[in-house]
Amino acid sequence: MDLDVLERILDGREKPTNLSFELLKNITENFSVDREIGHGGFATVYKGVLPNGNVAVKRIRNSHSINEALFYREVDSLLNIEHKNVVRFLGFCASTDQTAIQIEGSKQHIYAEVRERLLCFEYISNGSLR
Repeated sequence: MDLDVLERILDGREKPTNLSFELLKNITENFSVDREIGHGGFATVYKGVLPNGNVAVKRIRNSHSINEALFYREVDSLLNIEHKNVVRFLGFCASTDQTAIQIEGSKQHIYAEVRERLLCFEYISNGSLR
C-alpha cells in the first residue's frame, strides 16, 4: 500500500505525504552502505528504488537533538515549494518507537525512545541535495 502511494507521488498523481519508516527502510535496503549517495553534517542520503523510478531518502542523524518544531517547519516549507529548479519533495517520515534495553547484570530494563526523521525527494542523477 505505502509503495503504491509513493509511486503515485513520484508520478505526480498525488501530493507529498507522511511515509512509513518501514517503506523507506525497504526501498533503501535497510539503509545499506551500497545505497548511500551522499552525507553531510547532520544527514545521510540514500537511493531508494521503486518499480517506476528512484528517490533520494535523507535520513537525519541524531534525531534526538533535532528540534521537532524546526523539523515540521522545514516539512511545511518543502510541501509548499514548487519550482522547476528545485528538487521535488515527495514526503517525510517522523517515526518514534520505544525499545527495552536490559541493564547489564540485572533483570531490569530501561526504556529508550528511538526517533527517526527522514525526508524523501525526487532522485536526480548526477545531482545534489545540497
